[in-house]
Amino acid sequence: MTRAKVISLVDSSRFTRRRLLGGSAALGMAAAGASLLPRAILAQDATSTGGAPSSKVVIVLSVEPDTLENWKAYSGDGHPVLRNVQEALLNRDPVTNELIGELATSWEQTDERTWRFALREGVTFHDGSPFNAEVAAFGINYTWSPENHFEIYQFVGPDMTAKAVDEYTLDVTTEEPDPILPARLYFSPIPSMQQVQERPDSLAAEPIGTGPYRFVAWNRGQNIQLTANPDWWGIDSPDAHGDVTIQDVEFVFRPEPNVRAAMVSTGEAQIARFLSPEDCATTPVCLSVSSIETVFMRPDTMHPAMQDERVRHAIAIAVDRQAIADELLGGGIPAAQLVGPSATGHDPDLQPYPYDLDQAKQLVEEARTAGVDVAAPIKVITRQGNFLRSDELGEYIATQLREIGLDAQSEVVEPAQFNEQAYEIPRAEVPADRGWLLVSPHSNEMMDLSATAQSYYRCDGTASTYCDPSLDEALEAALPLTGDERAKALQGVTHILYDKYGLIPIVHLELNYGAAREIDWQPRLDAFMLVKEMAFRSE
Repeated sequence: MTRAKVISLVDSSRFTRRRLLGGSAALGMAAAGASLLPRAILAQDATSTGGAPSSKVVIVLSVEPDTLENWKAYSGDGHPVLRNVQEALLNRDPVTNELIGELATSWEQTDERTWRFALREGVTFHDGSPFNAEVAAFGINYTWSPENHFEIYQFVGPDMTAKAVDEYTLDVTTEEPDPILPARLYFSPIPSMQQVQERPDSLAAEPIGTGPYRFVAWNRGQNIQLTANPDWWGIDSPDAHGDVTIQDVEFVFRPEPNVRAAMVSTGEAQIARFLSPEDCATTPVCLSVSSIETVFMRPDTMHPAMQDERVRHAIAIAVDRQAIADELLGGGIPAAQLVGPSATGHDPDLQPYPYDLDQAKQLVEEARTAGVDVAAPIKVITRQGNFLRSDELGEYIATQLREIGLDAQSEVVEPAQFNEQAYEIPRAEVPADRGWLLVSPHSNEMMDLSATAQSYYRCDGTASTYCDPSLDEALEAALPLTGDERAKALQGVTHILYDKYGLIPIVHLELNYGAAREIDWQPRLDAFMLVKEMAFRSE
């Protein structure tokens, strides 16, 4: 049975990429005959080519991971590899998006601070060590340790402690009630306790897990190789939510979207991620899907200019979100908040900041007149290979800020430096003259605004450069709530941030994947690329 996905042709915008990058004057005019980029395209019918299925799938990504440690699985450059090798207590149904068991078979809340998980029996790690409650507790405590303070820690709620009740029963207790703890653990795979204890130096480059694929090699700058795990618990298991039908997996890395697309078209790869619409249209099958990624701007609010609310307001309205979506990012929806409709706490009535260059100029001039140092240099920062045309977006934003009277330049930063500056330096220690306006995507796999707010909104958030005690109080009051009460309280938290321009959302991304006709695969909302959900078509 064949499957084809139809996506309508849409006239993308009144602006072209060239005019978008050419400055605000061009943005204010619509020229007849300008070349338009399609927001989405009609995917070709994915019928079998009639050839024998290959035993190997090649997946081409835009950026190479900087580490393969288990905690990196929260990241878009980490989970394509790691979630095929390592498994978590929970996953999500690829169709319904509901939480489902992976290494846990069931879970329940036994009191307001404790969640109990029944674990899967008969599971072994790739190094031969057994999986049980002791190992699961060790892995959770290691991953979410405040002392280790891995980057994933930014998504922790109240600190948690895991403890084995018996061989296959696990309790996870939080310092304060945490109604969404299972969702946090869904993107926290369990490492091999034996490896962590005996070979910690191997963690960054040789991941070991319980998953359907074993790690083979990481040839840095070239590829990462996996192979099927013949001892995977999920083989012939009705609740594995996937099958191992592909023997070998190779991830390769090409920063140019046209190169990624060409590799699929020529048969060098079967799947290419994060393509532009026009590049995706050149591949045999183009899949354009919604995502949980939101591109946003994070101002250093300790900066002499960006500490002023008028300047932040000016930055917020100096960019044309619809043009950015249409002409640079391959589609998407202008964003008013850091989470999309899939997340509890998303407010469907909140509107994106309007594009108003004249008002932005007035706000900067008001700040200048009031003594604000609007000439203090601002660096518009993007991470190398982070998302489609991120460097061009940085250039456009810097151009717009100069247009309204700010001193801004764009800069592309390599991943290690970006991660260190963005997530490892506490807000209180950020130098006032750093002047970063960070431009990055944010994904909320937990589907709950609190995960975003605790990291990016609050004064001590691990990814925060903003502080408002009234917001922190509102967030604390919302965290123990459930249902509609929780949703409304979290919406109120976002309104506080929105009104102060503490973070500036740009676009909810739409993601484009190119695929070979012979591969049967449907992208997930959370962008996980699980090979157990892929198969080569038979004749």
